[in-house]
Amino acid sequence: QSVMDISEPRLRSLLRQADRVAEAGKLAAAESLYRQIIEEAPQAEAAWIGLAQVVQDPAEKESAYARALDLAPANAAAQAGLAALRGGPAGADPAPDDGDPFSASRSWLEEATRRQDGAAREQAPPSAPGSGADGKDDYVAGKTAVSNPTSPPTPATQTDSHDSHELVCYRHPDRATALRCYKCANPICGHCAIKTPVGYLCPTCNREAEDAFFNARPLDYLIAPLVALPLSLAAGFLVTRIGTGFFFILLMIFIGGAVGGLIGRLSKRAVGGRRGRYLPRVVAAMVVLGVVIPALPIVLFVLFGNSGAIFALLVPGIFLFTAASAAYYQMK
Repeated sequence: QSVMDISEPRLRSLLRQADRVAEAGKLAAAESLYRQIIEEAPQAEAAWIGLAQVVQDPAEKESAYARALDLAPANAAAQAGLAALRGGPAGADPAPDDGDPFSASRSWLEEATRRQDGAAREQAPPSAPGSGADGKDDYVAGKTAVSNPTSPPTPATQTDSHDSHELVCYRHPDRATALRCYKCANPICGHCAIKTPVGYLCPTCNREAEDAFFNARPLDYLIAPLVALPLSLAAGFLVTRIGTGFFFILLMIFIGGAVGGLIGRLSKRAVGGRRGRYLPRVVAAMVVLGVVIPALPIVLFVLFGNSGAIFALLVPGIFLFTAASAAYYQMK
């Protein structure tokens, strides 16, 4: 099955993308793409041939070529690859013999040589059928030759331009995109793309890159809150007991950041300076609890109709915001 035999435009684009990734030498990424195509379209022998060309295990290569031949017995690329794996004379050029089982392989090699000439490609008519014996398209040197005799002639440049925009985000299949992750080559939409100095990363690859900087141990997620919560409770108790005047509001803007930063530094020192993906959030949550718990009586007064108590929450609220933010950034 050639590229154009795959009915879904997304799979056709995915196959072209897999070919380009394979040509760039990113075999693992190409293998992942070919397997994704095979999972959705098991009858696509083009994907089986591509998979055979990028996998390392000889047995798996042979199995993939054999599967492609089951789907298209006259596929020259699969015949040549299978002959090479089994030690056949794929590169030999003996006299023609109708009974030679590798004659199709030699024909494919001759065709591949001819197709290297760019001038010959330009002279070929746009609607010329594929070179395969059954009128289907063949793979040439790991590339897909696209031809569909049933469709109206379309200039190659227009077709490529159209297909290049048929990619969809692998996390949001309903979003078309022209972006790809530079590491895994998966298509990503603008919402998922994370810009880096060397290109765009998908969320999965970005998370893997960030994991290299996190060395916290599971026990650290117990030590950090045990240090941060008592300090936060002590600070929150003092904050809820001071006045509500304008002076105290200004004081909390400066004091809150200093106290939160101190709690963050002490918590980080308690875990040996190790960094964790969620440690900043855990410490910030302890600072919030340290203010909310002492302020619960004031909240109850407000709920039971004492509107004047709302002003008593102003100073603790400012402290909570500044202290939690400072503790969070100290733990990053």
